[in-house]
Amino acid sequence: MSVPISIVVPVHDNATLTQRCLDAVLVDLPADCEVIVVDDASTDSTPQLLDSYGEAIRQLTLPGNLGYAGACNEGAATAKGEALLFLNNDTEPRQGWLRALGGYAERHPAAAVVGAKLLYLTGAVQHAGVVIGQDGYPHNLYAGLPAEHPAVNNSRRLQAVTGACMLVTRGAFEAADGFDTGFANSLEDVDLCLRIGAAGGEVHYCHEAVVTHLESASRGREDRFAKSVDLYRRRWRERVRRDDLSIYAEDGLLAVEYAEAYPLRMTISPRLAVVDASREVEAERLLEGYARQVSDLLGEVVRLTAVAGSGPAVEPAAVPTGKAAATGSGAGFDHAEFLREANRIEEEVRELQLRLERAGIEPPDGSRPFEATRRLGYRQLVARFRAEVAEAVPVGSRLLVVSRGDRALLELAGRDAHHFPQDGAGGYLGHHPADSDEAVRQLESLRSAGADHLVLPSTAYWWLDHYAGFAEHLRSQYPAIERDACTIFSLAGDRSGRSSEGVAR
Repeated sequence: MSVPISIVVPVHDNATLTQRCLDAVLVDLPADCEVIVVDDASTDSTPQLLDSYGEAIRQLTLPGNLGYAGACNEGAATAKGEALLFLNNDTEPRQGWLRALGGYAERHPAAAVVGAKLLYLTGAVQHAGVVIGQDGYPHNLYAGLPAEHPAVNNSRRLQAVTGACMLVTRGAFEAADGFDTGFANSLEDVDLCLRIGAAGGEVHYCHEAVVTHLESASRGREDRFAKSVDLYRRRWRERVRRDDLSIYAEDGLLAVEYAEAYPLRMTISPRLAVVDASREVEAERLLEGYARQVSDLLGEVVRLTAVAGSGPAVEPAAVPTGKAAATGSGAGFDHAEFLREANRIEEEVRELQLRLERAGIEPPDGSRPFEATRRLGYRQLVARFRAEVAEAVPVGSRLLVVSRGDRALLELAGRDAHHFPQDGAGGYLGHHPADSDEAVRQLESLRSAGADHLVLPSTAYWWLDHYAGFAEHLRSQYPAIERDACTIFSLAGDRSGRSSEGVAR
């Protein structure tokens, strides 16, 4: 590797994760490369941990929390290398990863950005590059596929890669003025790639550089995510090339046969997609639930064991992948029974997390108290949501459900439920409203078209803070019923009064 690389690792608390990351990075670090750890105003034992590495790393301590983009920019400003490698502290690079990235960049001099293959602890893919979907938004390519799938092991030019492990030439980074701090810990990496691409630089994915990623071990607020999505939407959504289908076709996972007359015949790999038709979705849901639940449980077990300062409690080899994950090891594998057992385990892990959270237990490394994840309780939340809507909303009603496109929230027996916000065809709009005025306009338009209830799941309550004008409109115009998992506004109710059962907070 002929180009000296400066590895910039932004950190904020989570000292245990940082230690695992740095130990993996330093194992085979070339002599001409440096590691810069940017302590973004940590409040745990991170400063003491970084001191323990002595001259093996360079420390940069920020007096106030700047977030991912700001911390990376500060680290880059002090870097000595000709190339900058931004690396999350919730990653564990595998041996040879840095040499693979540097070698790829050397063989592809037009590549201003090079990203790595990121894997979940299960061994499944978390990131094989980023594609732009038909909705105009970025999506991690082939997330969930086995790491050995041929489509995953295909280095290529793309429009973007994730900043969890991103090599950028210094010239391209400085010409782009670094990461845009208008993004709040989401999408700033995609934005940087798109700006570099617009200036003529190429973005590549290198499958030979492999990194394990604990993705979002520290989760941010939904309102900050919404702010980033809105900025991306205004800047890029109508400008980007929607390339996902062309890449699927290139990889042989999607094929089209053109007859003399329509309809076309399309062949889609079952690993890539399913046809949304008839009642064949039940088996699909069982398999989807199996995959998601195993992935979620593994991630949360890692977080639990990290509190005790130990390593992962489950090795990747213990989890079936590929065909075994879909069919089981024997012909008599009972998917429904497996999911029932997974539900039981999920509830137990969730209860352990809640007990730690209520007790205010602090990890041995002195990081901030443990917080229970919202992810594990989501399936139970959906079940409560459905039951509460069934109790409060008459059969035959037409509902609008505030969501980010989750179809599970629309499966409300006997009720005609639709996403809010939605596009002209009634599907999920793909982004949040730009402001309260836009949200009110769409609500009133859909109300005039026949919608008689608006339902806010508890996971969407941040709307009431972020869209203050929209919240005031709801409170002043429509009666509301509060339940544990949702708040239901009656759009067909008495506009002059409010329900005696309470209104949204």
